[in-house]
Amino acid sequence: MAPTTFGIDLGTTHSCIAHIDGTARPVIARSAIGEDTTPSVVYFERPGVALVGTAAKNSALLAPHLVAQHVKRDMGRPDVEYTYHGHRYTPEKISALILRELARAAEENTGLTVRDVVITVPAYFGIAERDATRKAGEIAGLNVLDVLDEPVAAALHHNALDATTQPRHVLVYDLGGGTFDTSVIRVSGDDIQVVCTDGDGELGGVDWDQRIVEHLLDRFRAEQPRLDPSADDMAMQEFTERAEDLKKALSATMSRTVALRFGGAAVTVPVTRQELEAMTADLLDRTMDITARIIDTARRKGVDHFDEVLLAGGMTRMPAVAAGLKQRFGLDARLSEPDLAVAKGAALFATIRRARSGDAARQLGISEADADAMARKRVATVVPRAFGVKAVDPRDPLALTDPMRARQMVVHLLPANTPLPADTGPYPFQTAIDNQRMVEIEVWEQAGATPSEELADNTKVGNGFLTGIPPRPAGCRIEVTFAMSETGALTVHAKELEGGNDVRFELSIGGMDRRAVDRARTDIAQHQVSG
Repeated sequence: MAPTTFGIDLGTTHSCIAHIDGTARPVIARSAIGEDTTPSVVYFERPGVALVGTAAKNSALLAPHLVAQHVKRDMGRPDVEYTYHGHRYTPEKISALILRELARAAEENTGLTVRDVVITVPAYFGIAERDATRKAGEIAGLNVLDVLDEPVAAALHHNALDATTQPRHVLVYDLGGGTFDTSVIRVSGDDIQVVCTDGDGELGGVDWDQRIVEHLLDRFRAEQPRLDPSADDMAMQEFTERAEDLKKALSATMSRTVALRFGGAAVTVPVTRQELEAMTADLLDRTMDITARIIDTARRKGVDHFDEVLLAGGMTRMPAVAAGLKQRFGLDARLSEPDLAVAKGAALFATIRRARSGDAARQLGISEADADAMARKRVATVVPRAFGVKAVDPRDPLALTDPMRARQMVVHLLPANTPLPADTGPYPFQTAIDNQRMVEIEVWEQAGATPSEELADNTKVGNGFLTGIPPRPAGCRIEVTFAMSETGALTVHAKELEGGNDVRFELSIGGMDRRAVDRARTDIAQHQVSG
């Protein structure tokens, strides 16, 4: 089988894989049962045997306790594990099973080897989630060339990033199954630059589903007050399936009736599109508030209008999305292949990466002209969230008298939406106590919607130690520098100015280290996986 590169949209509810054909166009590699997208669901049939996709989703109705879904929301959280048949799985391992099935079906249906891939992530994913996504690919036995922001991938596919003589600005509104992102992208010639990005990693289609489930439960209980389906896992799985089907149907029709059965009782519930929009209005408003925030951020960076507004993610099929953008911002949005655009754009980006290497046309099976055109493109993104270090608050009176009890805060050295690659330059700090011989450099990442110096609004993502500090009174000068690469790798350099000692470390992300990844890859490789 011929080598090529693939783009993978690893989604919360559905995933998709694509490659570039001989005409330099992205095409979807369909699933084992001929579907463009694969449900991001894993059913652990028995130890070492897993079903992925539609078959797994159908099995959820019968054995919900053996089904893993929506794991994307747990990526990068080392404290999360799932247990099936006595075997423990991290979000990375379950994601690797999904990736394995995507790769297996793609090889079967295309005759191509799936090895080199680009996997997409929400633009607002932090460094831990991005690292976990990359590791999931490695556990699946793939060579992950890069992780790419989903809005950038969608814009690549829609030809919104074609070379232009005049700079153009594109706003991407991406509402998927579990996450929401919005990005502003500047295109100037072959240079593609993300201006700013924002989003919510806990806002997506599953939240709309849950609202509908609550509505259906209320209606069922109103007619059958002696029965409570919420206490039954199988019933709740079926209600969830009905809710998802209803949500999709009401994007195309104005009303639909749902038949619910539980405990020998049957209840029919009519629901209109207007009712659905009313019960989920606050969810849509949250996306619009984030969009307003990014429009303001873009304006501060010199972007005062948008040449194009693109919709990505299956949830943007809801008429309320385009209507909301028009009503609140006066924006006319374009909807095209919302479920497939991200995977196709990732395939284009993967080809751009390969096109920069020698003999790319022959390797990729495309013309020399197409390979040269792709090689000229440069895609640059931004820091998704602010990064900083923990320090004693110098404004606290205890900082001078009892620094160990003084308030601690996060000093952000690298602001969100800083263009990559980025280098902060040296930032001054000082020791807090007399004769301090060592300093722990704790790296923290913004966790909330906006940057905050409060520890509770940030997440610790790594640390390093600066040792060998000469014994001196408190106030010994230390400089800390952050440098983040184009791919989001963060290097920290701390230097003590009195004695010249320094430490430089690439951020070690909490969770799976290299040995854990190798063990997980061996474990997942032994699983029998099918779609």
